[in-house]
Amino acid sequence: MPLLLAFLAYVAVEIWVLVLVGQAVGFLGLLGLLILSAVIGAWALRHEGRRSITALGRAVQSRRPAEAEVADGMYVALAGVLLVVPGMLSTLAALVLLVPPVRRALARRAAARAVRAGSARMAPSVVVIGGTGPAARPDPERGAPMVIEGAPADPPRER
Repeated sequence: MPLLLAFLAYVAVEIWVLVLVGQAVGFLGLLGLLILSAVIGAWALRHEGRRSITALGRAVQSRRPAEAEVADGMYVALAGVLLVVPGMLSTLAALVLLVPPVRRALARRAAARAVRAGSARMAPSVVVIGGTGPAARPDPERGAPMVIEGAPADPPRER
C-alpha cells in the first residue's frame, strides 16, 4: 500500500510539473521539450550503454569482480526506463543518471552494499577429511580448504 501511494504521489507531481511547464512555454513548447529530451536521452543511453557493456567485458576478461560494472549497467537501464516514461521529472532523473561521474558514484555505493550483504550471508566452506571429489583436494589458487574435525552439532530445538 505505501508503494502504491508513493507511485500515485509521483504521478500527481509529474502532472503538476507538466502543467506548470506547459503554462510557461505553451503546449508546442512542452511537446518540443519532451521530444528533444527523448532524442538526447536515447543518444546518451546508446552511448553510455555501449560504454557500460565494454567496461563489463574488460572486467570479465581481467577476471576481477565486476559488481560496479553490473551496477553501472543497471543504472543505465533504469535511465532508459525513465526516458520512456513521459514527464519532466523522470527525464531529468534519467539525464542525471546518464552523467558518468554520478552513475559511477551510485554504482560504487551499490556494489559495496552488495558485497557487504553477500559477505554477511556467505559461510565458510567445510571439507570432510577423507572426502573425495574436487572439494576435498586443496586448490593452490584459492588456498587450502578449511578442515574441521568432529561431528556436527544438533540443530537448536524450537521452544
